[in-house]
Amino acid sequence: MVAISRAEQIALAAFGAALLAAIFAIVVYQRAPEPVVVATPAAPATIKVHVVGEVVWPGQYLLRAGAHVQDAILAAHGPTLIADLNRINLAAVLRDGDRVIVPRIIQPPYPFPTVNRPAPGGAAAPRTHPRTAKSPSKTEGGEHGRTVNVNTATAEDLERLPGIGPVLARRIIAHRDQQGLFRRLDDLLQVQGVGRRLLRRLEPVLRLD
Repeated sequence: MVAISRAEQIALAAFGAALLAAIFAIVVYQRAPEPVVVATPAAPATIKVHVVGEVVWPGQYLLRAGAHVQDAILAAHGPTLIADLNRINLAAVLRDGDRVIVPRIIQPPYPFPTVNRPAPGGAAAPRTHPRTAKSPSKTEGGEHGRTVNVNTATAEDLERLPGIGPVLARRIIAHRDQQGLFRRLDDLLQVQGVGRRLLRRLEPVLRLD
């Protein structure tokens, strides 16, 4: 049996360690690289849009992601009396930074045809020219010529008016119950949510008697 000196043992141990290190390095080098995962940023929960034109309160509004044009108009407290909603797509989906423009009616509806009724005494009444005849439009005297008495109106009556939703209707009635009847239309400015611009548009369809 051949005796191995201590120096030779140390050399063999070092060679074995170096061999194991080389094998480990080769195995690690040949391993497949880890797949790279690309994270897609989540869509924002809210979007900001700019609503202008014939709405009660133009401005910038925060809406939920996926909101439609109709949602933006409702956020601006609804259309005005002269807004033409037939010229825009209320179902269009909005994106962050969009601008919603609500146009106004270019030409009022044609008046209802007048009937040439005989006047008392048999004479024919003067015929009204269709261009000068006054039609009972919704912008004059409310719906079909009727106005709303804010001192007796119910919440449902007020909600039929453009620019007044359920919340604002309840505020008007609560103010009337707590402070008493409105003496002037300007007293409506004391109700939170009623501004001069909205009041100016509602004056033709409101009364106090």
